[in-house]
Amino acid sequence: MRKKPLKILLTTRHSRLQSGSTHQLYLLARELKNRGHQVSVLFKGERGQPLHPSLHPLAELGLKVDLARFHKLKYWHTIPELLWLRRLLLAEQFDLVNTFSGTDLSNLIVAGAGIFIPVLIAYRGLAEPLDRFNSIKYRLPKVRKVIANSQAVKKAMIRTGNLQPDKIEVVYGGFDQEKFQPEIDRNLIRAEFGIPESAPVVILIAHFKFNPEHRKGGYYFLQAGEKVLAQRPDTKFLLVGKADQDGFHEAASPALRRATIFTGFRTDIPELIAGSDLLVSASLREGMAGVIRESLAIARPVVATEIDGTPELVKTDQTGILVPAKNPEALARGILELINHPEKGREMGIQGRKLVEDLCDNRKRADQYERIYFEEYEKAARVKHTFWHRRYWKRNYE
Repeated sequence: MRKKPLKILLTTRHSRLQSGSTHQLYLLARELKNRGHQVSVLFKGERGQPLHPSLHPLAELGLKVDLARFHKLKYWHTIPELLWLRRLLLAEQFDLVNTFSGTDLSNLIVAGAGIFIPVLIAYRGLAEPLDRFNSIKYRLPKVRKVIANSQAVKKAMIRTGNLQPDKIEVVYGGFDQEKFQPEIDRNLIRAEFGIPESAPVVILIAHFKFNPEHRKGGYYFLQAGEKVLAQRPDTKFLLVGKADQDGFHEAASPALRRATIFTGFRTDIPELIAGSDLLVSASLREGMAGVIRESLAIARPVVATEIDGTPELVKTDQTGILVPAKNPEALARGILELINHPEKGREMGIQGRKLVEDLCDNRKRADQYERIYFEEYEKAARVKHTFWHRRYWKRNYE
């Protein structure tokens, strides 16, 4: 079969281009478009409403951006949405659909019942266990391949979802090589926030809540931060992203409140990381946090909890320091180790940059996706087809 540019639909249950998985969708869509594929994207939202400003970069690439009200299937108001999605699939006749979350996958499976989609691929970025019901959609023959963002996610799906290993392929998330460069001026952010050049700066990037069970580990960062300040009172903490500031101010000491800067949502992540000395990830569970990959791309070491896919990038005394989850004493020791030994941290950052260049280069990532797409598309062409399937192949390859 001759290879041709594919008509591709990428979908997500998220409404904005802000989460890790949506950023990965954006990077993939951009690269696929540059390679000549016809790419459409579906985000969650009210049809007919203006796109959220965060989605404008997708539209500026020349992609077709639509909104769909992806809901869990247990709600009755999902039915009109499924019918709309079904009409879309019938009208567009996509060669390939790649979902980036579980809810949109469920919606597409139901809406596409009886419709010929040559290739349906699912992405999974969480290492959390799959329950018996939630694993069904990934095992369906209609889903030709599952792309996991780490070996930890693949192992979790095999162990808890009863998936066959050859149905899951690991493709690490990518980073934007043009934006994430070690040469970025570290003083830009320090000047903005009035941070002395000599002050150690620790950055955390996440959606923060400060209760013990929130998965980003903000509660344990609070305790670790207090311990760091007891020995290095000149340390500054940058908290980037949405945060429960009321909860923080109730729990933090006056010293920690003075040492912490809440930036809110920012788009200049490369500059924020460059202005820091190290990144901390205190998560309790995480498939593969994109901020770890991005910090290493800027050549900044990482202190992170030893969970799920994190050890695949953070290697103690090579690219950072791993500590047990829910252990603020160990977290503080790791932070202080890099603050007190900056040369060691810089060497780890250099090694980290080399590692992500090898594993997470976005062009290499797109190569892997494209290979999977074409392999599965060609397999679909070789199976016995119904009348409607034959019409598709005749229309596309006659």
